Amino acid sequence: MTRPEFAVPVADLARGEKSATWRIPTAWLKKALADTEAEPVADGELSVELSKSGADVMVRGHATVRVTVPCVVTLTPLTFDLNPEIFLLLSPASPAPAPAKVAPARSAGGGRRPERDGRPKARGGKGEKSDLRGWAEDPELSPEQAARDTYDGETVVLDDFVREFIVLELPLYPRCPDLPSDETPAIAPPSRESGEDKPIDPRLQPLAAIAKRLGEQKKE
Repeated sequence: MTRPEFAVPVADLARGEKSATWRIPTAWLKKALADTEAEPVADGELSVELSKSGADVMVRGHATVRVTVPCVVTLTPLTFDLNPEIFLLLSPASPAPAPAKVAPARSAGGGRRPERDGRPKARGGKGEKSDLRGWAEDPELSPEQAARDTYDGETVVLDDFVREFIVLELPLYPRCPDLPSDETPAIAPPSRESGEDKPIDPRLQPLAAIAKRLGEQKKE
């Protein structure tokens, strides 16, 4: 099991709020960002304050990380300073429920039914049900249990949470600042001051004559 990089014993919180600051090693950042296109530039820093309220632990702080991400157009590495705010409310993880025990089936005479390979012998006769119905199913978590953040044992481990906050801070579409905007037209409109006038369609000559007369009247 990999040793956690950012961990605080719960016992240290019994005396009140605790502040902690860690260096985020480049090696840890490379592993945390392995599924992304980001590359760490140097070590980062994590500063948090932890306090205990009943069994819950509140974590507040921020991280500072510098990374490079390739431009979506030119693939040129772009540098970004990430400063994710960290806020967590951690509850103690509930212990897994013990599997239900299955009582051995008994025969009509009161004795145990013969077993084979350490398992109850299933009867497949007509009208008889299989003993597999007695096996306990995996417990299902409620939506509230699945959504909450937890800490295990006697130690608050922040590694997975810190990674999530950093990844969420990465830019979605990094783009070089000197690239033209998508709204810039690819072809410039023709200049009105260019060269000779193009010949007018004969069908539009009556309208052109009217427009010319109106223009002359405005000049007068």
